[in-house]
Amino acid sequence: MKPFAVALTALLACAGAAGATVNVAPAGSWAGTAHFTRGAGPQSFSMSIELRGRRAAVSLAPGHAARTDVAARVSRGRVRLTVPGRPWPLVLDGRVRAGLLSGSLRQGLIRGAFRLRRRAPIEGGSLGLYRLADGRPLGIVQGFGPRVGVLYEEGEVRALYPTGRGRYAVGSGLRTRNPTVGTATFSTTGAVFRGDRATLVPLRQEEVWVRSGRAYLACTLTIPPASGRRPALAFAHGAGEAPRAFNSIQAVHANHLGLVTLSCDKRGVGQSGGLYPGEFPGPTAVDQYARDVQAQARWLAAQPEVDSARVGIAGASQAGWVMPLAASREPAIRFLIGLVAPTLTQGETDLWATLNDQGRSPPTRTDEDMEAEVRRAGPSGVDPMPAIRAMRVPAFWIFGGKDRTVPSRLCMERLDPVTREAGRDFAHRVFPGGSHGLILTATGLQAEQVRSSRFVEGLFPAIREWLAARGFTGSSLPS
Repeated sequence: MKPFAVALTALLACAGAAGATVNVAPAGSWAGTAHFTRGAGPQSFSMSIELRGRRAAVSLAPGHAARTDVAARVSRGRVRLTVPGRPWPLVLDGRVRAGLLSGSLRQGLIRGAFRLRRRAPIEGGSLGLYRLADGRPLGIVQGFGPRVGVLYEEGEVRALYPTGRGRYAVGSGLRTRNPTVGTATFSTTGAVFRGDRATLVPLRQEEVWVRSGRAYLACTLTIPPASGRRPALAFAHGAGEAPRAFNSIQAVHANHLGLVTLSCDKRGVGQSGGLYPGEFPGPTAVDQYARDVQAQARWLAAQPEVDSARVGIAGASQAGWVMPLAASREPAIRFLIGLVAPTLTQGETDLWATLNDQGRSPPTRTDEDMEAEVRRAGPSGVDPMPAIRAMRVPAFWIFGGKDRTVPSRLCMERLDPVTREAGRDFAHRVFPGGSHGLILTATGLQAEQVRSSRFVEGLFPAIREWLAARGFTGSSLPS
């Protein structure tokens, strides 16, 4: 299974010439990639700029700030754009040469470069939160694989496959296309999803940098449309080299509930600086990830849109060992949501995953038999329970009844006595049929999960109700 923040500044100027004396007008659409050369991770990310008169629309990769409309300064073919960021704006500076719009990025201490060609803009603007006519939320997100549409109240999730500019076929399952079940079309203000019209909710997004120790974490801040201070949510990652986009399904749901969200690339991954601690969740790696989560929570608590008394963290899988450690020692963290987050030790959990081939193939033994072997092996490796016992904030653990990676019943068994202690506000729930992705399945196998079109029944309403009961939701968003 797999302290304070500095945000961005960037400058864009583009000028071009045909020969030595003719300027090339930069108006139109440019798309390509950008990357950082100093102070951050070097992995490239997609970018597009649409220039129209004195305005420009800047779109970045999935998980980053979506389509942002800004003023453009154009002079003799040269353009400068300033995109909102914290604590400094994102500024880009470039020039047109030989059909390329290229130049430098400058984001405070961070430096980078970009190269764009005349192409259609990336469709980042279609990602985000939509509101159907009856008020139900629709999320269009892309973490890995194809982008997906999520009807949160129903728990429906379906992959979207492009058929043209702004047009998609709606697949039969999470990562399965055929037989398709309808179409989805998108504009800059709304969508038609399987025949139902939806309005794009104007979420405000900014590219920010959060400092954790000596490293700068590359993050996206998303602010729902409302006034006053709101609750907020930061994310801990599961295993692997996870970018910020992996948090998108949960982040968009939180935005629908009125929470400000902060989603960051994992340390040493994507555009985040620092060294990636590796796949194995040993004590050093877990401690470092917890410190990164603590830094994110402190940063959120200091933002003017955020109520510092209502900052929480959420995460899945390997985050189960990270989040309790962070929450037990960081006062800025006021609540925790763990999704398929183990409460057993690393060794016990890994043994269960090995016995189940992590859901790649059908198990050859009963769950009871494999649970008995895990009990006989006993605890080993990182143990989250001391940190869980030290926590003094509300927490909600959600498990899947068919999880082939985390032993749900054993986790509940370990956690339940602590939840019953006086003064605790701990809750836990197992959803029948839930795979490790909390997708509804009969077996929990990966092959079945990609064909399924449903999260476990009641997942997102359960999260909404738990948050609302504790005052951790914001104002209702406009329909």
